[in-house]
Amino acid sequence: MPYKKRNDIFKYYSVEYTDKYTEEDDKEGLKVLKWSMFDSPDNFGSGKRFMESSPVFILDTVFYKERLTGFIELGYTSKNYADRLLLNTDSPHRLGKAVKFRCLNKNHRFRIVRGLIQYGVERIHLFDESIYFDTDNYIKKSELCFF
Repeated sequence: MPYKKRNDIFKYYSVEYTDKYTEEDDKEGLKVLKWSMFDSPDNFGSGKRFMESSPVFILDTVFYKERLTGFIELGYTSKNYADRLLLNTDSPHRLGKAVKFRCLNKNHRFRIVRGLIQYGVERIHLFDESIYFDTDNYIKKSELCFF
């Protein structure tokens, strides 16, 4: 069966809010994205608590200015979840400084990468179906990689 692109993957993203974590908390300061998109799967609300604000605000601004949406595959990861994914101990995902999101369209990919570079992101990795970037410039050198 051939691959069929799902244009509606963003609208299937839903969160069950509680009294302590409301929808207003989830959208605080963001125009397109939600903080819960960056959560570790085993820890609800960890995206807002532990994710650095700079990569989230940069990505949200790029999506807003380019009129795009995205599906975040990996944001902040807790220790247990990062160990299951076999991430290094110095991985920016453990610190909340990295984002990996799905992007299939070549035109969207170009517009997003251009926007990330304009906002000062120096570490960008392009995969076939996703884009990875981080703002952890103190530990690792700047690079633009294609896989």
